[in-house]
Amino acid sequence: MSKIKLLSSNLVNQIAAGEVIERPFSVIKELVENSIDAKSSQINIMIEEGGHKSLQVFDNGIGMPKDDLKLAFKRHATSKIETQDDLAKINTLGFRGEALPSIASVSQLSAKSIEHGHTDGFELTIHGGEAKSFVPAPGLSGTQITVKNLFYNIPARRKFLKKPDTEQRKIIELIRQFMLSNPGIGFSLSANGKEIYNVVFGTLETRIKDIYGKNFSNSLLPVELSKTPYKISGFTGNLNTTKKRQGDQFLFLNGRFIKDRLLSSAVFSAYRSLISRGEFPFFVLFLQIPLDSVDINVHPAKLEVRFQNEWHIYHVIKSSISNALEDILKVIPEYDPSLIYYSKQNDSQENSQLPFSNNETNSLVDNIAPRKLPNINFNELQSGNQLKHEFDDYSQIDRAHERIVKSNEFNTEEQIVSDTIWQLHNKYLITEIKSGLVIIDQHVAHERVLYESAMIAIDGNGMASQTVLFPQTLSLQPDEYSNLLNIIPYLEKIGFKLREFGENSVIIEGVPIDVNWGTEKEIISEVLEIYMQSSNLEASFIDYIASTFACKAAVKAGDPLTPEERKHLIDKLFATNHPYYCPHGRPIIINLSMDDLDKRFERH
Repeated sequence: MSKIKLLSSNLVNQIAAGEVIERPFSVIKELVENSIDAKSSQINIMIEEGGHKSLQVFDNGIGMPKDDLKLAFKRHATSKIETQDDLAKINTLGFRGEALPSIASVSQLSAKSIEHGHTDGFELTIHGGEAKSFVPAPGLSGTQITVKNLFYNIPARRKFLKKPDTEQRKIIELIRQFMLSNPGIGFSLSANGKEIYNVVFGTLETRIKDIYGKNFSNSLLPVELSKTPYKISGFTGNLNTTKKRQGDQFLFLNGRFIKDRLLSSAVFSAYRSLISRGEFPFFVLFLQIPLDSVDINVHPAKLEVRFQNEWHIYHVIKSSISNALEDILKVIPEYDPSLIYYSKQNDSQENSQLPFSNNETNSLVDNIAPRKLPNINFNELQSGNQLKHEFDDYSQIDRAHERIVKSNEFNTEEQIVSDTIWQLHNKYLITEIKSGLVIIDQHVAHERVLYESAMIAIDGNGMASQTVLFPQTLSLQPDEYSNLLNIIPYLEKIGFKLREFGENSVIIEGVPIDVNWGTEKEIISEVLEIYMQSSNLEASFIDYIASTFACKAAVKAGDPLTPEERKHLIDKLFATNHPYYCPHGRPIIINLSMDDLDKRFERH
């Protein structure tokens, strides 16, 4: 008896679904691509519980006649290609004919469609790959696909779906890609009945403004270059748009979003002299190349492609970006001249508090005054009690210890022999000890003091906050906003006060006392970006919040300190648990002994 058997068509579709349909994100991708190929001018997407419960994609495209609606859910049935030669010149987003039958085999699906110009529409219902009904559906326009209970018949796959919030964030990222690649199509996206995006058709520049905010368009640099047979167009961002995480880099090949490390590196290399390592510029680039010069049939999700001459394309992209960055005045960040004022909070003021905030109002300064460089009162800083936090990155501490010899560890009360503390170039503090001189980096010393204070505050009752008279607004993408909600309690612990302000926006109403004006948005954005990269609240992330706050709030090289402030800083430094290295592992103190000085002057 033969052991080899032909699999049923439904089982084949379920196996194929494992490659094509990995999660709700994959379903939305395939359905929206079909809507775009159907020449739709409006596409509406609705999801519930991150797609676990239901996903819907409605469009006003050309639709399908009765027979095509039935045939569309047969494996490898497609209107996009007919012959092998068509594979070399694919100009549609979908072409394999695998997605619809794969989706139908692992869900409860309803498909309604009407052919453009006709009056009779039809609805096909399929559960787990089995057709349940095919009935007339009047009053339609285009095609409407509803997918419920994804993987309901494959429990092993369903239990490995991510949390609804995670799936929703992935779908939001995906729709953002589609909106940018198709500015001539209107899109709407709603989740659990709440509208997330609703944009009308327009130009690429207006679409970017619709997604990222009206002020974002002031930071865009047009990109345009033609070198036969290639053409590249779109926008790249000036230095206002750089972030410390990737996610706002969009490369479209003949209208299709792709991921290509070599071509992305062409953009980054053009910025090399302008941005720091680990920063990423914003760009939306459209690359047009001959269809027979690229193979898009090399990845199940069609995200990766293969080029005939990728290095030639690399240089075209790099040249186009370099040209856009030529005007340095348009490239450099804009200066924000707005001043921030501090005042006592009016207790009668009605605030729309964010759902995570239950903290009482902290004590505030009484005087209204412009926020300038801080007048440091180190007596008000918390003393360094025993920290409960354990460092995760031991390598930085090890490197710091290697640079700090045991002889550097001294008791200030016993060995400092002079009350005079000199400030060198408004950067280093120098004082005399019994064995020689001590040189202290004022920035990293203050950073260590603030870091340990922040760690104590996070573990305890929090730090004091100052309320701003003219608060700043922080506008975020929907996925950024949902992530921000998770870290608000930690930001409040170090002195930030936030409240909801419109869709996906917050107002920064209070800041830590030590934070310089104008840096609060930068601090929150940096902390948010790191959290979005790791998506956890482990000790390493809490350490990052404290160290980022400390670095931004500490006195800087170039800030003059009074003699009293110098003394207070040194006293507070030696009250910390680790006065010899900063949170990033840099040394704080250098001990220049009399023996070293004698050797320098050849006194033997």
